[in-house]
Amino acid sequence: MTLDPSLRPSPFIRSCPVCGYSGEFRAHPRSGRANATCPGCGGRERHRMLALYLAPEGALRLANRRVLHISPETILERFMAGATSYETSDPELEGMDHRFDITQIPIPGGLYDAVLCNHVLEHVVDDRAALSELYRILAPGGLAVITLPVIEGWEKTYEDPAIDTPELRELYFGRYDHVRYYGRDIRDRIRAAGFALEVFQPTPQQCVRHAITRGHSVFVGHKRG
Repeated sequence: MTLDPSLRPSPFIRSCPVCGYSGEFRAHPRSGRANATCPGCGGRERHRMLALYLAPEGALRLANRRVLHISPETILERFMAGATSYETSDPELEGMDHRFDITQIPIPGGLYDAVLCNHVLEHVVDDRAALSELYRILAPGGLAVITLPVIEGWEKTYEDPAIDTPELRELYFGRYDHVRYYGRDIRDRIRAAGFALEVFQPTPQQCVRHAITRGHSVFVGHKRG
């Protein structure tokens, strides 16, 4: 089978679905990972993957929804255009609408239609409580858009409360402030909170064109109506 010439990329040219930039991408400033960073907007692989989910064929999936963005990244705010409301939360960042602990959210249930949680749960010790809270604050029919680092080759999530220093966490979990590496059972954890689960993955062609890590996923929990 011959590859369609329109899908045959230059070895150096990538395109960014976040900002529309086309050209060479830069290495990650900390790890040196090749083609990680878009020079146009600063987006990384996870932002480009989310862009493909949040704006399929130019539509904005979160339009006309009440949206809560946990630990927000300004690069993703463009995908909130048309939302009925857009609120942010982080326990440490300045300028947030809320500053709560994600495992104990002081907000009435059923208040939001969508929650965006991009690379957050790997920082949370009690992630099951956090998932339950995300489910509670969503209205029926609402969705939780979740990304996190997953080792798909591992059946079980790896976590150990004895790994409790920045140095050990960097060694075992890849970052000083991570508390686990998820395995394939992340799907079970999301479902256990009550969600029906949808898994979005970019196509192989999209992974090449947009320099997205192969096999990474967006996990979308749907609260049944």
